[in-house]
Amino acid sequence: MHLNLQIMATVNEGFVADEDGIQEKSHTLTESKNLPLSKSIDILGSEIDYSTARKAPLFIATIAASWGAFILGSSLGWSSPVQPQLQQIPNATVPPHVTNEESVWYIKLDNTEMSLVGSFVNLGALLGALTGGFLMDRFGRKLVLLFLSLPFVIGWLLIAVAVHPSMLYIGRILGGAAGGIASVTAPTYVSEISVPKMRGLLGFSFQLMVVLGILVVSLFGLGLDWRLISAIEAVFPVILVLSMIYVPESPYYLVKKGKSSEARDSLKWLRGPEFDMEPELSQMETRVRIELAQKSRFSDLWSSWAWKPVMVAIGLMIFQQLSGINAALFNAVAIFESAGSELDTLVAAVLLNVDQVLFCFISALLVERLGRRTLFLISEIGMTISMFALGAFFFIKEDCEKTLESTPESDCQQQVTALGWLPLTSLILFIATFAIGAGPMPWLMFSEILPAKVKGPGGSAASFTNWFLAFIVTLTFVDIQDAIGSSGAFWMFGSFCILGILFTIFLLPETKGKSPEQIQAFFGIQLPVNASVND
Repeated sequence: MHLNLQIMATVNEGFVADEDGIQEKSHTLTESKNLPLSKSIDILGSEIDYSTARKAPLFIATIAASWGAFILGSSLGWSSPVQPQLQQIPNATVPPHVTNEESVWYIKLDNTEMSLVGSFVNLGALLGALTGGFLMDRFGRKLVLLFLSLPFVIGWLLIAVAVHPSMLYIGRILGGAAGGIASVTAPTYVSEISVPKMRGLLGFSFQLMVVLGILVVSLFGLGLDWRLISAIEAVFPVILVLSMIYVPESPYYLVKKGKSSEARDSLKWLRGPEFDMEPELSQMETRVRIELAQKSRFSDLWSSWAWKPVMVAIGLMIFQQLSGINAALFNAVAIFESAGSELDTLVAAVLLNVDQVLFCFISALLVERLGRRTLFLISEIGMTISMFALGAFFFIKEDCEKTLESTPESDCQQQVTALGWLPLTSLILFIATFAIGAGPMPWLMFSEILPAKVKGPGGSAASFTNWFLAFIVTLTFVDIQDAIGSSGAFWMFGSFCILGILFTIFLLPETKGKSPEQIQAFFGIQLPVNASVND
């Protein structure tokens, strides 16, 4: 059977199947459950007229659900602008009470402690991503997003009033855990409320809000104390609560719980009173039946028909993180200071984040025109050039430092100074090309590549890989620099980008406009299909 790709993507959203099963309280759902498989295929394959559906409510609900991504982005970007203050780097703008060692508020971090502060948000997100699927299926998408505000607020307040590095660690882990849960729940909610023609655009909302959060916190870093920044960030979770109270629960989740009446109310809010919601409700009921019939286990990941697409999905996450993006973002200020750029380092970081927001938006507009694979390939090529250019600059700088030790009269420093533009240019190119491909595409493509039956465990494995590598790269970046130098570190990431190019050319399929069966045919496998969805 050849069903519409976007419809089938919705069938299989979510990382964990509902353990309670569907409560057959609805007469309509009971009738749908008893339909033969051929009739179910006809229902899913039928076209729905969305011409009368309103768009404004969709944008409102999407922004509300993705606000947790904004807070997560703020957490991810926080360490870069506050690093000079926390480590009291010379020439950094540091309030007097921060430098007073007798003050109870005095905190000064060494390189190891700063690495932990930067990386613990990824550790928390790793733990949150593993539990997000269960929580959203157990308690609902809306309720989970509402209660995420609590660990977000506690985390930021712990950071704001920290008197010991351990308080910073706990605050970062709490914020990261809430963000990890949001990274599972918010995209699922957005996908379930979207209409097919807007699903691609709205699907970019999570990544776009993340980079907006990074941009905003970098702007705060231009002149605010790190404690004040953290206190301001504690206000943003309140916005999440107020916005999520206003929007409805996912109608798909309500159908799973047998609450067809509430699902109708939700669709009426999302689509408007003029929209005929019965065909869409019928499709949702059929999708629920298919989802329950295809309940999966982690052991399915090693099946002959599943391991290839699972490995490709994990590969996407590996090459996203081993491009060095977190090392670049979390250490942007330090990179520019080490390069001796004349441009203010905090201003440079803001420019990088503006660059990321701009090109993430451009990617959302291009994804249905150029295709996922093409954008990912362009991204890997651009990042390779950027990383090797950065490595070349730092190699020249490091070589000059050695030369000056033996030959103080050498004019090599003038050459380094003349190349002061290169770090900024290279990082702008790197983040621009990352934002159009390697950043958003793995999250978009893994749900298209994975077979329906392993969508849950396969998605969890891919997400686990992403956050685990983000944690490791961020934690070890300073040690890598100490061991092989800045030039070696950037050349290492550039080498991974070369491997990413080969991965894209030889292993990554194009999924734009293709049915699930066409995508699986790329891997040369046939997914086993039950004779009846009630088996």
